[in-house]
Amino acid sequence: MREELFGEFPTGGVAVVLHVEGQAFTLFRHFNTHKEGIVLKGGEFTALWRDQPYHTDRTFMQQLADTMMAKVAPAAIPETSQAIEWRHLLAWISRDQGSRFKSFFSWREGEGTGLQRSRQDPPIIMRAVLGLLDQAESKLMCSLAELEIELELAKKKTEELLREPVLIRRRIESDLRAWRNLPDSLPLRVEDLFADSVVKQVRNAAEEAASALGDWNDRQDEAELRLAELRTEVTQIQTQLDRASLEYEFAEAARVGDEAAYKAIGEKLLRLTQLAGDCKEGNIPFAQCQHIQAEIGRLQVINLRDERDKKSLSRAMKESALRVGTAFQRKQQLEVKFQDLKATDAELVGKRNKIREVRDKTSHEARRGEELLTEMDRWEKSAGSSVSQTAIDLSCAKSEGIGRDINSGRTQLAIVQKELSNREKRIARIMDRFTRELLSNDAFGSFDPRDENRPFRISMRGGEAYRVLEVLLGDIVCLMEGAGEDNAFPGLVIHDCPREADMSAGLYEGFLLLTDHLQKAFEDGMSVPFQYIVTTTTPPPADLIDTEQVCLVLDPSFDDGLLFKRRFSETI
Repeated sequence: MREELFGEFPTGGVAVVLHVEGQAFTLFRHFNTHKEGIVLKGGEFTALWRDQPYHTDRTFMQQLADTMMAKVAPAAIPETSQAIEWRHLLAWISRDQGSRFKSFFSWREGEGTGLQRSRQDPPIIMRAVLGLLDQAESKLMCSLAELEIELELAKKKTEELLREPVLIRRRIESDLRAWRNLPDSLPLRVEDLFADSVVKQVRNAAEEAASALGDWNDRQDEAELRLAELRTEVTQIQTQLDRASLEYEFAEAARVGDEAAYKAIGEKLLRLTQLAGDCKEGNIPFAQCQHIQAEIGRLQVINLRDERDKKSLSRAMKESALRVGTAFQRKQQLEVKFQDLKATDAELVGKRNKIREVRDKTSHEARRGEELLTEMDRWEKSAGSSVSQTAIDLSCAKSEGIGRDINSGRTQLAIVQKELSNREKRIARIMDRFTRELLSNDAFGSFDPRDENRPFRISMRGGEAYRVLEVLLGDIVCLMEGAGEDNAFPGLVIHDCPREADMSAGLYEGFLLLTDHLQKAFEDGMSVPFQYIVTTTTPPPADLIDTEQVCLVLDPSFDDGLLFKRRFSETI
């Protein structure tokens, strides 16, 4: 409807004067949902058109909620720790047609209260607002809630301990069968030494894998040894090839007459020929090889720097130049041999890697089989062991202990709840008095704050009519109690179209006259400590029709009888 009103009155809204804790406030809220409302101190509507400081309606509504809930104790529902909010109380004191007044705790269900427990929480909120939930009871309720959570966890732990051996066995057996791809029909164990079983198959496979692992270890060691020997030979051939390359370059430098290159290469060759080791050609140490010693002599001649030895250097270069062909041939032979060895090395590495891969896989298989058998043996030793049973017994004992604590707490709570407080007795007396005054002295009313369905009851049996009356009277009783101190019930109750159709005319009129009588009884000058607002499609009693209690009369049969004096659309 707000959208329709915004379409008809783009700048319009609703203004109301509120009295909170003796202070008057003027609140204006726009039909436009995107505009914030304003709140002014005082009760004059004309102040809305004057330029003066104001608060936003959101700020005011939050302050109002804080003020209205300041006296609620406890501030949260003991069992769930959910905060008791103003919207919860507002859903109670402003009953609408949606709930149809079917029960006392049917609170504006269409908008939703956000309570975690729709059945247990409203009675607790009622008691907290009316000041009927004392500290001892609240503490016991919190303690019971914690114990129930502990009991649930303890029971789950016990179930896990009882179920754990079975789950572990199933998992181990599944792994054993999957490892060897064994069928489910094959038994896990058998007493017959000649019969087949999963354990026997796995043990045989593990032993075979262990035996095969030994063979593959030997083959891998052999491959590693061959590769090491080959690489030693490759290193030696590499050294010989380096020297042969220098010897060829040395002879070539002598052939072309490059004295500087000849001398530089000669120094390198001299260092090579002075190395320790064996000569591959003669298979004797370098120190005993005549060829090497002769080469050293020639190279030492090269290092002579005196001009008198120029002839010796020239003669040495001529001799070296004669060996160009031999040096080149030797260099080529060593290159071919070196490449052959490198190819053999690559081949051996490939074979070694394949052997290593098979060996690692065999090792994994052997280790996996042994691990599965070890795990099975460990499970069989621990499944029915005293350690396992002790854990189960301790868990069961813990659950039983918590259960005893819960029973003890419930007994204490029942004792505390049985002792009615003076306020509970007073509320019960008010309900009884209203019932007798409205019906007769043969009827009586009662109040049980812990009843999750009908805290307020009427002794008369009359179907839905008396059920609705119970709800109406219960709210009025709370309204009267709210006029006193030490409770948080606001001095306001709104009943939007109660189910008067379910009540007789006399019963409904009697209820409205009772509320009027209560207002007059509490009236102190121009002030009444509470306000009861009711909308109805049934005309009020004759005694109230022409009184100030009837604030607004609407008649849809003509435009002036409408709330806004005109029709907006067919849907409104």
